Formats: sequence, structure tokens, C-alpha cells
Amino acid sequence: MKRILLFAIALLFLLPASAFALTGQSFPTFETYYQADVTFINDNDNRHLMPMVLSQRSSGTSDGKTYYDLYGDVLTVTVVTDVTGVIETCDIALTAPANMEYGSSTYNDFAISGYHSYAFLMAMVSSAEPATRYELVTDVVQGMKDGEGAYIRQTGVYTLTCTRSGNTATLSFVNNGLAEITPTPDPDATPEPVTEDTDDTDGYIG
Repeated sequence: MKRILLFAIALLFLLPASAFALTGQSFPTFETYYQADVTFINDNDNRHLMPMVLSQRSSGTSDGKTYYDLYGDVLTVTVVTDVTGVIETCDIALTAPANMEYGSSTYNDFAISGYHSYAFLMAMVSSAEPATRYELVTDVVQGMKDGEGAYIRQTGVYTLTCTRSGNTATLSFVNNGLAEITPTPDPDATPEPVTEDTDDTDGYIG
């Protein structure tokens, strides 16, 4: 019996990280919550939003991942799930058009996309109550304001990283159960020569 137990333990440590199922938000739940979030926003802000539809595609490899995408000039959403349908990553990017004027059609389109970004953000929360899920929106808005465009927090099993660069705000969820991949150095690679940096643009991003 002891030998069997030791063998089982040894086998456990030999299994690759991908053999362990992720926990987290499933895409069907994400989709259901998003639609409910749109209704919640409509009811509370007197809006008439219609849910958006994400396109679906496979990774094209044997890893079993599925990609769900929404591409637009203002709002972009990309969700990646594992073979069981659990969300690995979710990226939401909202871009304010240049020279946008309050009350214009461009501004109204941006506002609509903003509400949808809220709904997608809320859909990553595990709570079944939309009002509870909306608390994440309030938290992120305040966090990015206090952090001057940068904010990080935990949301269930996900790390949520919020950044603002120029006129684009990006909200990125990463499942904490994903194994970190460490690049393996090439023993035959030739090291690059070290050169002195004389550029005076230290600290510049973009």
C-alpha cells in the first residue's frame, strides 16, 4: 500500500501543469452574465442597449483553446478559454476617438461602447447578482483615478490589471491558475554585444 501511495505521489509531480483543470468563470456563465449586465445597465441608466455578440474561433492547434473576439474602433474584447471552457484571459480595451465633442454622434457611440465595457467587466465576477457585479465597475473607476491610470486587484481567481495609455483604457484578467512559462535559453545562441545607451528618452513609454 505504501509503495502504491509513493508511486501516485511521484506520478502527480510528473504531470504537466496543463493536466490540472483550471477553476474560474466559464464562458457560458460569462455570456449569460454579460447579457444580464446589459439589462441591469438599461434599467438603472435608462438606456436601450442591445447585447453584442463575440465571434468564436479555435486556436488552430491541439491545445484546445477557444477564442472569442469583438473588434471595433472603440471597443475591443478578447476572451480565451481552455479545453473545458474556463476563461484563461479576458482583455477589454476602450479607446476614446480623437477630437471627440460632448453630445456629438461620436461621443454617443463612445458612451454606448463604454457601457458595454462595463457589462463585460461585470461578467467576470462570480456573483449571481448584477448589483454585486457592478461594484467592480465602481472599484475600477476609482482605482484608476487614484492610480493615475494604473490599478491592479484580485477578482476571484483572476488578477485584474487596469492601465491607461493615451486615449485607451485596457482591462486585463489573467487566471491565477495558469502556469508561468519560463523561456529556455538556446545554448547555441550568440550573445548580443553590449552597447552604451546614449538615448536621452529614459522613462518614455509609447
